Amino acid sequence: MPDVTIYGPAMSTYVRAARMACAEKGITHALEEVDFSSEDYRRLHPFNRVPAMRHGDFLLYETEAICRYVDRVFPGPALQPSEIKARARMDQWLSAIGDYVYAVMIEELCWERLVIPMGGGQPDEAKIKAAVPKVKEQLAIFEAALKTSDFLAGAALSLADLMLFPILVYVKATPEGKALLQKAPKVSAWLARVAARPSAAATDPARGG
Repeated sequence: MPDVTIYGPAMSTYVRAARMACAEKGITHALEEVDFSSEDYRRLHPFNRVPAMRHGDFLLYETEAICRYVDRVFPGPALQPSEIKARARMDQWLSAIGDYVYAVMIEELCWERLVIPMGGGQPDEAKIKAAVPKVKEQLAIFEAALKTSDFLAGAALSLADLMLFPILVYVKATPEGKALLQKAPKVSAWLARVAARPSAAATDPARGG
C-alpha cells in the first residue's frame, strides 16, 4: 500500500515536484488523476488546483506545503538544508520560482509552444517571441547562482531544485529554450545532474512515471 496519494496530472510541474520529493525520501506514492469539475476534488483542494495529497486521514494541498511535510514526516535524506542561511537561500529560490519563473517559462513559453498545439491550436508566436528574452534573463540568474555550487541551495539537492527541474525539462523541449540552454552551461549541467537521479526517471511523464 502506498505511503501517500498525490492528486493531479503527471505532466504538471507542481505535481512532479511533489512526486519527486516522495521518491527522494524513498517512499511509495499513488498518483490519481483529478476531475476539476468534481465536488469530491474541491473537498481536497478548495482552490481547485493541483497537487493535493492524502496521507492516511490527513489531507494537504499546495506543492511547497506537501514537499515540506513529506520531508519532515518521513525518514531519508533531508530535502531542506539544516544550516539557516542555506535554508533561507532555498526559500528565496522557492519564492522566485513560484512567483516569477513559472509565469514566464511555463505560461508564456511552454504553454504556447507545447501545450496549445497538443489541443490542435496555434501558438501565439508574438507571445513566444516576447518571452524568449525574459527566459534568457532568468536562465542567466540561475547560471550565476550555479557557478559556486552544484545545487541551488548549496552542495545538496533541496526542494528548490525539485521545483525548478520540471519547469526546465519543458523549457528544454522547446526549440527556443533548447537554444538558450546551450548558452547556459552551468544550468545545463545542473539539469543533467538532477535528470540522472532515480526520482527524475520515476516521475517522468514521458516514460509513464
